[in-house]
Amino acid sequence: MNKGNEPLHGIKLEQILTELEKEVGWDKMGELLNIRCFTNKPRLKSSLKFLRTTPWARSRVEILYLKTFCSKHKATGNVIRGILSQKTAAVEKTSSKPAPFVWPTLEDK
Repeated sequence: MNKGNEPLHGIKLEQILTELEKEVGWDKMGELLNIRCFTNKPRLKSSLKFLRTTPWARSRVEILYLKTFCSKHKATGNVIRGILSQKTAAVEKTSSKPAPFVWPTLEDK
């Protein structure tokens, strides 16, 4: 366990998945996280590829890792809140709806 304030510092995604797979297993990860790469023919290589390109899924995996292995680390709660706030900010940024389309009207002059 890292002695710094950041529990995930220096831990690679591959290590996170490997440790979770040993501790929890693919089936339980798929059940807890509801991510298809863990429920449909799970493999380390394909899961890594998916998680590296999908920030929301990686956030879920990181939070599960923190809750499973770092729950006694005093900065864990702050890190989880930080991950969730980043996710919320990203959703708010991308979910702003454009103005509704209005058909132009023809005006006679």
